[in-house]
Amino acid sequence: MTRQVLRPSRLLLPSGFAEDTAVVIEDGRIVAIGGDPGAADQAIALPGETLVPGFFDTQVNGGGGVLFNDVPTVDGIAAIAAAHRRFGTTALLPTLISDDLRIVAKALDAIDAAIAAGVPGVRGIHVEGPFLNPDRHGIHDVAHLRRIDEAAVALLSAPRRGRVLVTLAPELAPPGAIAALCR
Repeated sequence: MTRQVLRPSRLLLPSGFAEDTAVVIEDGRIVAIGGDPGAADQAIALPGETLVPGFFDTQVNGGGGVLFNDVPTVDGIAAIAAAHRRFGTTALLPTLISDDLRIVAKALDAIDAAIAAGVPGVRGIHVEGPFLNPDRHGIHDVAHLRRIDEAAVALLSAPRRGRVLVTLAPELAPPGAIAALCR
């Protein structure tokens, strides 16, 4: 077991900022905050530094020179996650914008494989479209837009290793589709 003690000048807690509070980490997990940290394999002083929780980004289209739609693979996901980790994002949902269902399926499988491989920070996927309203498509290519149907619901609601967040136009969803996705 590896035990580290971090000593930032300030630490953001749910109650607000705390001054000179120790954070004890054992085998990569925070096990104690404050109090007497005891012995450590590694004591890390962080004078003048503020320690805050990592960010959870639920819409990450790319990073590190990789766009998820273009590289829906474990390597692409790892590159995206590593690029965001450098800036404090410790959990994320790689986000696929409207595309062909074949690409959606490939991205879903890649996320499962990335989680199985232990790619740090990947918690699931955000499928943003293609089930959007053509009158409100924003940057999404109208050629990729379609209505959600039973086959798409089955694809999106199949058991997965991570969470599946879906952005869709509720006014265009057939009765029961959203409830099926939620279940």
